[in-house]
Amino acid sequence: MAKTIDEIKLESRAWLEKQLALGQFVFSKTSLDKSTHIYLEQELVIADLNNQYVFIKAEHESRTNAFKNNLWVLLLQFLDLAFDDGWYFTGHYAYQLSVDNFSMKQNQITIATRKKSNNLIDLPGEIKVVASYDKEFDSKAIEQKTFLATNYTLLKPELLVIKSTETEYRNYQDEIISHLKSSERDESFILEYFNQNSQPVLQARLIGALRAIDDSTLRIELEKQLKLTKVKISIRNPFSQLTLTESRERPTYLNRFELSMQKAINQLKQMDKPRRLSKKLGTKDLDQLVIDDTYHSLTIEGYTVTRDLLEYLKKEDSLPNSFPEDLRNQLAAKGFMNVLAYIRELNKSKFVINERLSYKLFQELWKPSISANLVRAELDVYRKHMVAIIGAQYVPPAHEKVPYMLDEVFDYLHKIDNGFELGIFLHFFYVGVHPHGDGNGRISRFLMNLAFIQDKYKWLTIPSEDKKNYFAALEKSQLEDNISYFAEYIKSQY
Repeated sequence: MAKTIDEIKLESRAWLEKQLALGQFVFSKTSLDKSTHIYLEQELVIADLNNQYVFIKAEHESRTNAFKNNLWVLLLQFLDLAFDDGWYFTGHYAYQLSVDNFSMKQNQITIATRKKSNNLIDLPGEIKVVASYDKEFDSKAIEQKTFLATNYTLLKPELLVIKSTETEYRNYQDEIISHLKSSERDESFILEYFNQNSQPVLQARLIGALRAIDDSTLRIELEKQLKLTKVKISIRNPFSQLTLTESRERPTYLNRFELSMQKAINQLKQMDKPRRLSKKLGTKDLDQLVIDDTYHSLTIEGYTVTRDLLEYLKKEDSLPNSFPEDLRNQLAAKGFMNVLAYIRELNKSKFVINERLSYKLFQELWKPSISANLVRAELDVYRKHMVAIIGAQYVPPAHEKVPYMLDEVFDYLHKIDNGFELGIFLHFFYVGVHPHGDGNGRISRFLMNLAFIQDKYKWLTIPSEDKKNYFAALEKSQLEDNISYFAEYIKSQY
């Protein structure tokens, strides 16, 4: 007996709710009941991933945008379904994901599989997956990791480093160094690998890398092994220019982050700086920029405020009844202006930019919203969840890493003696760590401007109409680990 339309609707909705509760978003077409597939497709809540698979999406999203906005979860679930007998990342993303960097830098993703086939798979947004058969799959040391409750597989980091070519040592220098300097590295695995596999070229390359980072313990053991083989081979540094300061007793992601900050400092030192003001900005100067800075900064973040509202809030303590803006926008404006008032007072004497100051800025920013019960009183300063930035390919670090990475950022400030360089550095790395659930852009711009005015540079208000270029320069620098694009944008606003 054929199902009625109401029965199809009920069954389809029940199926959809079940999958969402399970966190499963990708399915083979053959696993769906035909009537369910047709109904959900008509309702625009599923779309084709390719000719064999579909995925769940929001009703208002286009197929391409939905895929890109949830790329890693959808991609990982797709790979698990398509290659259920085993796969792991190779090439660029093997190195990038090994240090938990989920930015989408390249549209081609390569994997190795246990399945005896070689495939080129086209996915939405011009993403391509190249799958290659690895006949030695079962002998490889593979580790399982998790991203947003979705599992994926990588070569064991030590094996990834061992197998690296000279080109990969140069191209993925930061990632390889992060693993070599990690306090969690498995030295016994490396030594046992070369005991079982006579590969003097790879061994010599690794010894050269360990020499370059001034690591003695593992290097000495590997050199002893290599001498026993009686193979004559030259040992040279596989990296390009390299400067390291910290010991290896640190997690991999902090080593990687340190290298990124050192690189940024060197790039900032080389840029031409604008001219300083003849004297430091005073209270009157800061008071004159309140309306403009509040308007543009909040508009950039998606709030709706008018200059009339801001003029009112600047003069009055109470919220108005005569403006069309909703309470959320009014409270955001009040909080922003609270921070500016705090900065005006702060600027009257010497101040230190540190983590305690960023914490104070955060408190002032959200105080009105908390008082009005729009935001819970126990609002977490640092986020307790993974975040993805809508429409952006850059993915901020996992929430567990936030306090440690912020420590690194503020510890590095003493290495920069120019306020313009310091402001750009603070903005870039603070918003990159993305420590808060909301307010990251505003806090990072406050910190940037505090560094500017402390060293007699003018306050910079980024115009809201240039939001696209501002975000594009920031993301390009994040994805390429090259602060110069963002630095040039900030300088251009002068």
